[in-house]
Amino acid sequence: MVAPQQFDPLEFLQVADSLSDRGSSEANLRTAVNRIYYATFLATREALQTQGRRRIHGRVIGELKRHDRHASRHLDMLMDLRVAADYQLEVQESDRNDWRENYGLARRLSTFVLERLP
Repeated sequence: MVAPQQFDPLEFLQVADSLSDRGSSEANLRTAVNRIYYATFLATREALQTQGRRRIHGRVIGELKRHDRHASRHLDMLMDLRVAADYQLEVQESDRNDWRENYGLARRLSTFVLERLP
């Protein structure tokens, strides 16, 4: 019997890119930011082999901090963008109201983290 192949979370980046085409709606861009975060989070969790479910996002960021403090900060900033995308109908920070810019920032944060994973 052949074991099923594990899903590659970086495929979420392709989904994010397709959602972010020129003229995309705010909903598409917010969803793209969400997918970028989860691609990066899941890849980081797997690279660091962090186990469990409780408070897993904070634990992954904490584990990453032991490996690379700057990458940890970038993942934390990416998580903040994801929270704004998913939960804030009106973003509190005035410099975060442009979802095209937020998408670009999320992509840059993700790239920084992914390039520094062990």
